[in-house]
Amino acid sequence: MGGAFFEGWVVLEAVKAFAARGHRPPLHFWRSNDGLEVDLLIEAGGRTHALEIKQTSTPMPGHARGLLRFQQLLGARLAGELLLVCRVEERTLLPGGVQAFPWQDFPAWVVALAKGG
Repeated sequence: MGGAFFEGWVVLEAVKAFAARGHRPPLHFWRSNDGLEVDLLIEAGGRTHALEIKQTSTPMPGHARGLLRFQQLLGARLAGELLLVCRVEERTLLPGGVQAFPWQDFPAWVVALAKGG
């Protein structure tokens, strides 16, 4: 159950960041026919940032499979950052350019995105 609350918190932070600036939150979800998914897509600055949300503190390459498939389908030109928002202490690079991203840094990151920065 904790994972669902964690995912909900991340999505609500994104909603708040855009709504506080008077913007309709440009948020989406993606799932492939074979079951891969991306928990949160945020459109900003002409790019689509893809986020997987996991409560883990030990991210594994398998956590990034949906993100990498989405980037492959969208194309590198339109894909923004690929983030695995999780319980790591600092940003860590995973295979394929996916970043394991500290949950506590997410609010500032999404506010900057909403501001256009």
